Amino acid sequence: MTQAFQVLVFKLYEQPCWRNWFYTFAFAIFVPTGLRFAILAWEYGDWIDKPLSIFAGFIIGITAIVTLLRVWTVPPRQTVEPRVRTQTVEPPILPPNASQIYAAARCLAARNREIARGAAALGPTRRGPLWR
Repeated sequence: MTQAFQVLVFKLYEQPCWRNWFYTFAFAIFVPTGLRFAILAWEYGDWIDKPLSIFAGFIIGITAIVTLLRVWTVPPRQTVEPRVRTQTVEPPILPPNASQIYAAARCLAARNREIARGAAALGPTRRGPLWR
């Protein structure tokens, strides 16, 4: 499951249009959310929260701009090889023939004999004078 999901994500990432719009929408959600937290920290936080919110907003803004500019200009590298489509032909399911049935019966009989020998080696199951 994890491998299939990873391949799906890599295939989507290798398509420039999908990748560019994904990052654009992600930052369109991420940056305003960070701004809202910065506003809350500015209004309701301690004195240290004001410079920290300015610093965090500065870092988030630079990261968003650099990432979006890089995403829209640098093409992705191909990491997943395209699959070669092959048609698999499944053999028809045939009922077993007489020799296969005979071989399976011999195998089961040999297995039962082996189990019986192992049980006989353990000794009788009824012990004591009351079980005779």
